[in-house]
Amino acid sequence: MSKNILNSPIEVFTRMMFSRVIERLAVVISEEDLSFSQVAALHIIDQSQEITIQDLSQRLNLSLSATSRLIDDLVKTDFLDRIEDPTNRRSKIVTLTKFGKDFLNKLSIERVKIVTTTATSLPSKISTKILSALGATKGI
Repeated sequence: MSKNILNSPIEVFTRMMFSRVIERLAVVISEEDLSFSQVAALHIIDQSQEITIQDLSQRLNLSLSATSRLIDDLVKTDFLDRIEDPTNRRSKIVTLTKFGKDFLNKLSIERVKIVTTTATSLPSKISTKILSALGATKGI
């Protein structure tokens, strides 16, 4: 089974896509002096809208103290806001700031460009199917 996966067209395509996305991500996050875990946290918070530090800690598989330090840095650099949980005063909730949302939007634009460029580098028949399936056009 795994040999079939490793040589499949979808694996070749997704590996190429991931390599290009992660390479660009490395450049963008280094420009902001962020760690991979911080970027992962921003994405989790973006998808959740708001999350407690304890829940984020579990999602990232980090200790509560490591997650708290990660959050402290993101609050100091204006990526996140931290407020007291109204249902549990000992717990804190984190949300994205406008700056944090703008940063993730920047990453999204880069990611879409990479997907589009990578897809259009494939043979036309395949490229058209991929972009059509994604609801994209070559003009993005």
